[in-house]
Amino acid sequence: MILSGDQDDVSDYDEADYYDEQGFTTAHSIRDMSVMLPPRFTHKTRAEVDAAKEIVEARLAAEDEEDWDIAMVTEYGEDIFAYMREMERELLPSPNYMDIQKDLQWSMRAVLVDWVIQVHGRFGLLPETLFLAINYIDRFLSVKVVSVGKLQLVGATALLLAAKFEEINCPAVDEIVWVVDQGYSKADIIKAERYMLTILEFALGWPGPMSFMRRISKADDYDSEIRTVAKYFLEVTLMDERFVACPPSFLAAGAQCLSRMILGKGSWTAEHVYYSGYTFTQLKPMMCVLFRCCEKGRKHHDAVFEKYTNRSFKRASLFVEEQIRFGFIPPFQLEFDPDASRDLYQEMHMVPHALSTAIPILG
Repeated sequence: MILSGDQDDVSDYDEADYYDEQGFTTAHSIRDMSVMLPPRFTHKTRAEVDAAKEIVEARLAAEDEEDWDIAMVTEYGEDIFAYMREMERELLPSPNYMDIQKDLQWSMRAVLVDWVIQVHGRFGLLPETLFLAINYIDRFLSVKVVSVGKLQLVGATALLLAAKFEEINCPAVDEIVWVVDQGYSKADIIKAERYMLTILEFALGWPGPMSFMRRISKADDYDSEIRTVAKYFLEVTLMDERFVACPPSFLAAGAQCLSRMILGKGSWTAEHVYYSGYTFTQLKPMMCVLFRCCEKGRKHHDAVFEKYTNRSFKRASLFVEEQIRFGFIPPFQLEFDPDASRDLYQEMHMVPHALSTAIPILG
């Protein structure tokens, strides 16, 4: 899908006029770029979602087991997630923001995200904190043009803000100064924090994909293997600019669906449609792009791949790599790769036949 916008030539801006005293400037223009966008809801897909809702609600017991847990506030569940679906779209970054950056490229964003993932892991922070930090980075860069020398400061500040929002015990400013190798002072971090809050207009409550994944996981009876592989797929999307404009609910649904497929645990059922709000047909284009990202995982998302080789993550990245090497191909892949053939895929993976079932996750 294509988003369009007017293009201004920013190459003639004077350096002194272009950047303000903090090294930032207001975004000026957006030009055309191909991005992955969420699907539209046609009459057909609406009917499918409504039918799934009718089927699932008819199956639900009169007293759901979660009704006994007052912390689950099940009576407000639909209203809460309806609100989250509104907020996820309101707080999305521009998918074309790199076009207004004078010095930056998407590859530089990938390097920054790679670094943020490593720092996030070193501090042992929650998954929600990571996704929130990347959202802050992308939203900030959608509004302000940043010099190369300030890019790491943006990443460090976003991670600090996200940690303050999500964590019980968040890193101290001195620790942030340490992870940037004294590249910025404590005063720089505090000043940048105030500035980022102003640019984001204190709108910090973006609902990340983990919240939506927990809801979808109910359809899988909270299967830990499906969820772990899906979390790996979700973090893969952080590294690729094509997913910048995707709402987190859409990413969570696609990651969960692809995880079920590669694990050989069945199709996208009415329960999955009900809890995710997306049909299988809507998810196919996004899963196709996500699968291609994983074909060369060590090169495409090195930090994420290395993270998920850990036993605590069930070595999910190694499992996905092995499945692809042994010939796993999503059944819809050729629909979105018209120039590819199954023989070409099999030759690339050096196996005679594509596997139809998944092998167990490595222990």
